[in-house]
Amino acid sequence: MNENSVVLKVKKAMLCMTRQCWEQGITGQALLETGDYERLSLLVRDMVLRQSEDGRICNVENTPAVTDSTFCVLPVLEIGSREKQDRYIEAVEKNMEYLLHHAPRTPDGVICHMLGTQEIWADSAAFTPAALARTGHYREAYDQMKGYLKKLCNKEKKLYYHIWCEDTGEYRRKVLWGIGNGWILTGLYRLYRELPDSCREEKQEIYRDFKELLDEMLRYENQNHLFHDILDRPDSFEETEVSEMVAYTIYRAVREENLPIEYLDRAEQIRQAVLDKVSDQGLLMDCASSPDFLHPGTSVEGQAHFLMMEQARSLILEQTRILVTEKICQT
Repeated sequence: MNENSVVLKVKKAMLCMTRQCWEQGITGQALLETGDYERLSLLVRDMVLRQSEDGRICNVENTPAVTDSTFCVLPVLEIGSREKQDRYIEAVEKNMEYLLHHAPRTPDGVICHMLGTQEIWADSAAFTPAALARTGHYREAYDQMKGYLKKLCNKEKKLYYHIWCEDTGEYRRKVLWGIGNGWILTGLYRLYRELPDSCREEKQEIYRDFKELLDEMLRYENQNHLFHDILDRPDSFEETEVSEMVAYTIYRAVREENLPIEYLDRAEQIRQAVLDKVSDQGLLMDCASSPDFLHPGTSVEGQAHFLMMEQARSLILEQTRILVTEKICQT
């Protein structure tokens, strides 16, 4: 398969998979970043159609998830703006009102991941802070991200556990899950980009957190240029999605001049290993698999992050081509 046909097959497979709220959101984010606005418009329509009374967008089967709706916020805002759909913008405002004033929180103000619990999940860091920042709640965005980092951090390894229970004072899932760290990594970079220059100190600190996590994660890249499902446990399976997340973030940050170009070699090696995981049907194999994400298989997330990785890389290649062409013309 050539590269273009691989991308098309991966996208087709993604759109044919069953999707819960965050999966619809990450699918939307992939379509947004790849510029597929026609399909994104259709996805967003249903995200808004399934908004619950309390404000959460894309509430599938009365989900107890509190923050998963924020995966949908950026795509909904994009289509709302492009198509001048005021009801889409209003849907986001209602969702943010819920998060700011009605969502369950820990005593120190960190938004919980599930209704009826005091659990903090790494997953919440992926889009909740970025969505808050995009809608102008910069201080809340920063505070939420720092709250997630504080509660989930393994200070010795500078990585993050998956789930903390505030009410018991213990970790419910005390493992350095690859995808969990990937959600925090991508979330930190999104928040860094969303914070305005007027939040200079907060922006710098978020960047330091991002860079530190990226460098620590790269220490766990194995000889096959992949990462294990539990980063510090070589006996866990080689997991595809976290590998995509790392490569994707590097490509994006290098293109935007937020990482040195030397990181590209690492991204290229990781990407090549990921390409070997694509089946003839366009499925990314050996991802932490739906529905429990505990075993190797396939997932919507894995499909979406592949598309985002490939798009980020293609933009670097296009940028390089333009720079080379301009240099030739000048000489």
